[in-house]
Amino acid sequence: MTPRKSAPPSDQQRPGAPVAAPGADGAPAARVLAAVLERLAQRVSLFTFRGFLEPLRPVALAPDDQGAPELLLSAPTDFLRDWARDHYLEELTREATAVLGAAVGVRIVVAQGAPAPEPAAPTLAAPRATPSTLPPAAVAAELVPFRGARERPARLSPRYSFESFITGPSNRMAYAACTAVAEQPGARFSPLFLFGGTGLGKTHLLQAIGNEALALHPTLRVVYLSAEQWVNEYITEIQHKRFDDFRRRYRDGCDLLLIDDIQFLAGKNASQDEFFHTFNALYEAHKQIVVTSDRYPHEIAGLEDRLKTRLQWGLVADVQPPEIETRLAILGQKAHGIGCALPVDVAEFLATTVTSSVRELEGALVRLMAFAQITREPITLAGAREQLRPVLALKATEVPMGRVIEVVATYYGLRAKDLTGPSRQRQVTRARQVAMFLVRQHLARSLPEIGRAFGDRDHTTVLASVNKIAGLREGDAGIQAVLSRLAASLFGG
Repeated sequence: MTPRKSAPPSDQQRPGAPVAAPGADGAPAARVLAAVLERLAQRVSLFTFRGFLEPLRPVALAPDDQGAPELLLSAPTDFLRDWARDHYLEELTREATAVLGAAVGVRIVVAQGAPAPEPAAPTLAAPRATPSTLPPAAVAAELVPFRGARERPARLSPRYSFESFITGPSNRMAYAACTAVAEQPGARFSPLFLFGGTGLGKTHLLQAIGNEALALHPTLRVVYLSAEQWVNEYITEIQHKRFDDFRRRYRDGCDLLLIDDIQFLAGKNASQDEFFHTFNALYEAHKQIVVTSDRYPHEIAGLEDRLKTRLQWGLVADVQPPEIETRLAILGQKAHGIGCALPVDVAEFLATTVTSSVRELEGALVRLMAFAQITREPITLAGAREQLRPVLALKATEVPMGRVIEVVATYYGLRAKDLTGPSRQRQVTRARQVAMFLVRQHLARSLPEIGRAFGDRDHTTVLASVNKIAGLREGDAGIQAVLSRLAASLFGG
């Protein structure tokens, strides 16, 4: 995020300043939101503030269904709600907690019947600074009910479901294990250990287990939290001499324990010891335990060996980066969900370029959607390349595809037009496949783009050619040498 200088304090209302919801003047929720927005305005770009944070409106500051404090906000559209929730919910929560001086959750809903806002111009004046401190008396009455509410609810997001999870070869085993656990918690695969890189869907699957299990078994006692929350809660209960409550909550009051990012326990001996005994108690009672991590159990440095061993007692399933077909399916689902008309060539470009993380893939899509909404311009391949260049670190200058075709053709003793023409001679076909592979690997071009450069060939033909060379490269030393030599000539390595 681009830092921005703070606007000087003023008691006068400036154009464009955050405005409380009608009828909410003086209400704690309105003052909390104003203070939160003031804090965020100092750290985010004006573009971001005007477009995605300023449209938020206060609804209420009150206990949620489980008695925990919650700041309820509204957004004028589904798109703005999703953007604020997916990109700034953590910061909104952190700032609201700082303003109130007490832990508070933040939830964003869509305002019923609210008209869509006009796209914000990024050159408007900076928002005014508003008082960042709240009179304690203004919110004290509403905070009283929160202090005694220590029972932890499931805290699952309903947007995480098995139906909304796109499966493919990279995650099919993990998905099958998770659905089996949700259908019959504790029957098998306990513990279930999911591991994989950041942004691949582990948290989605973990929460989907909880949601599905509750739908099938309404009386099931489900607890979902991160390992960081476990540590923080453990410390708090020890400080307040409520250790017996902590043990009862997780050993006796839990049927399905879902722990995210277990690697956070590394090096925290006391918290590990308590989790070890909780694990034993639940396991011996045939309860279900599911944990996630960014690495295999024995690769988590700082985790006790006895805990590493127990985490492998059940089933260990990995979640790998999705294949291009899965990435295209994810893009199609996400684009439909936010009402984005995503051209096929742009989808191909995104799926080809963003390969390591579903989260990054979604972020790239939302960035394009946001830019299109604000500028009122359609999403195009050229625009996508330009908008995502800073994010994806794309090369400012690239070797033209025509140059790749020429170099490969010359290497095989052919002409460039042979590779782009209709010839199906064996030597021409092999040279064409190698050229397509090099373009795909080094230039991050989409399948349709490559197909057009090679004589308007179908994208399935390109994919088959790329896969052919990729397969040969695994065991053919001759192909490996050819690819290495051509890559060095074209791309310097």
